[in-house]
Amino acid sequence: MTILFAYDGSESADAAIVAAGKLFDQDQPDAVVLTVWEPLIVEELQATRFGGWTYLPLNVGDLDEESKRQAQALAERGAALAGEAGFAARPLWVADERQIADTIIESADELHVDLIVMGTRGLNGVASFFGGVSNHLVRHSPRPILVVPRHEAHLPDVHDKELAAASKTSVSGDADRASSR
Repeated sequence: MTILFAYDGSESADAAIVAAGKLFDQDQPDAVVLTVWEPLIVEELQATRFGGWTYLPLNVGDLDEESKRQAQALAERGAALAGEAGFAARPLWVADERQIADTIIESADELHVDLIVMGTRGLNGVASFFGGVSNHLVRHSPRPILVVPRHEAHLPDVHDKELAAASKTSVSGDADRASSR
């Protein structure tokens, strides 16, 4: 069995890994921890759907490289957490070209995974407040989906503090990038 963890570094995503570790305690399945990052041009094109004009800074390539590095670090942190939960996990980070949920589905197809696991609420965009990615996956993925609410698995306090510090870094990086537009 191969599991794909859709991972954005949120508490919900961490809880999903911990809960799956409890469910598959004896099996030690293979896992891929996938983090999807959005190139700046994709973010800008999505923003223009709601009206207004777009402004792209001259250093788009540099900003995208930084986003890619952050996604890599997130995927590696998620893979480490999955390893602690009993999975033989490897990190993977992929650039999104349309919608995060579609990128997850395409990656799951390419990897021939048996199950997609994710939390209910993530960090990406306005849709995350409504569980947009998880809802889209449940409706459109041909593969089984396990969506784990945050309250289903308790994370150790030390891990929570580490996540809070990392989330602040990620959020402030996003704010810095947005303010440079």
